[in-house]
Amino acid sequence: MKNRIKILLVFLFFMVVMNLVENNFVATARADGDFSVAETEPINPNTSTLYLPEDFGMNSVKLAHIDTIVKNGIKAMAFPGCQVLVLKDGKPIYDKCFGNYTYEEEQKVQPTTIYDLASLSKTTGTLLAVMKLYDNGKLKLTDKASKYLTYLRGTDKENITITQLLFHESGLPSSLPFYQLVIEKKNTPPLPVSAKDPAPVIQMDKKRVVGPAFLFKEDWASKIPSVEYASQVSDSFYVNNRFHQSAMQMIAKTPMKSKTYLYSCVNFIILKEIVETICLTSMDVFLDREFYTPMKLNNMAYLPLRKHKKEDIAPTLKKDFLRNGVIQGYVHDPSAAFLGGVSGNAGLFASARDVAKVYQMLLNKGEIDGKRYLSAETCRLFTTTTSASGRRDLGYDKPIPENPKLSPCSISAPRAVYGHTGYTGTCCWVDPVNKLVYVFLSNRTYPSDGINKLAKMGIRTKIQEVIYQSMKK
Repeated sequence: MKNRIKILLVFLFFMVVMNLVENNFVATARADGDFSVAETEPINPNTSTLYLPEDFGMNSVKLAHIDTIVKNGIKAMAFPGCQVLVLKDGKPIYDKCFGNYTYEEEQKVQPTTIYDLASLSKTTGTLLAVMKLYDNGKLKLTDKASKYLTYLRGTDKENITITQLLFHESGLPSSLPFYQLVIEKKNTPPLPVSAKDPAPVIQMDKKRVVGPAFLFKEDWASKIPSVEYASQVSDSFYVNNRFHQSAMQMIAKTPMKSKTYLYSCVNFIILKEIVETICLTSMDVFLDREFYTPMKLNNMAYLPLRKHKKEDIAPTLKKDFLRNGVIQGYVHDPSAAFLGGVSGNAGLFASARDVAKVYQMLLNKGEIDGKRYLSAETCRLFTTTTSASGRRDLGYDKPIPENPKLSPCSISAPRAVYGHTGYTGTCCWVDPVNKLVYVFLSNRTYPSDGINKLAKMGIRTKIQEVIYQSMKK
């Protein structure tokens, strides 16, 4: 009898303990989207504790619609796989990986999978560097770019300011074909390409479309690295060191346009050059030192193959029109690629969790994990100062509530939201009103970037709208 009582007491004690454990533990998302039990802890690059949405006034049943949106996108071949992460009040309430690196389904997406951020690099990399230099009094928003870049002096670009570059109101073109500096045009026949041909193509001009049959100038491109050919574009593809200077001269000589709003990669290429002129070091080294290393962002890097294996990185193209092979671990954007992989407009690679941590730091007004990276005033200035057109903050993209069809955000996103999207199928949006960070990373450009089904289906904005609907009673 006494033994039975002891057993009963032990059983009751065990049940009480398990109940306490259950109340103090929450579900953690695994790579396959299922859940396991894990202790409550802050987000970090390797493990992510998933908190109950209901604890933050959100509806987990409504949030589950994200799964359906993503799976429909994969089924429609809008992208082979993705990462979706939502932080509320600094805590992950949705963190899932879907699909695979490619449609061949040879490798599943993991939380540590690294994606090419494309233009999301502008705000996750270049803009951080500009904000830090502003914070340290090394540059002013009223400074002229020509103060730092001598090749702009005496040109029609001499009076372009840092503010105009950040607002995309500089008068510079949206992009420039830097790669043409290395193409041997006279030996490159204009090849007609069928609309059904899956090979990537490029529009050379209004009348000619050519396939990947480029020949490169012998004194500009090389298959092996050397002191003279130190800038790597992809596997067995290096360009002469003088390419960079020639590209900057192309910018200096290109005619200016009206100083009205025009989204431009060239603006951020110039900003990166300014950063490096001030820092006297490459921008990736500066960002590593000031942000990425102390923030323990182990899966965020320019030129990621210096630190990671190719299989850690999702490919972006099966056959690039210039590099004529799979692009994996090298930046997708041609301008950034030919500029050596560290560019102001693109080149940064990261996982969703690392991206989220950068933007949570901004939402926290420059501080995270007890360490300050930017002043609160600098964060406030750059994320709330809007151009006269209302289209941009200082470097950040914004919703367009008055024109939802053109807005990069969902209809419910407050005007205060800021962030950016990327051509490869990425985005990150910060909502300071509701204390939200939303990250979506994919390689929608694989195997070919000809048709942007991700945008046509509105995948990113639909997910964002689900997040807002989940907060409604």
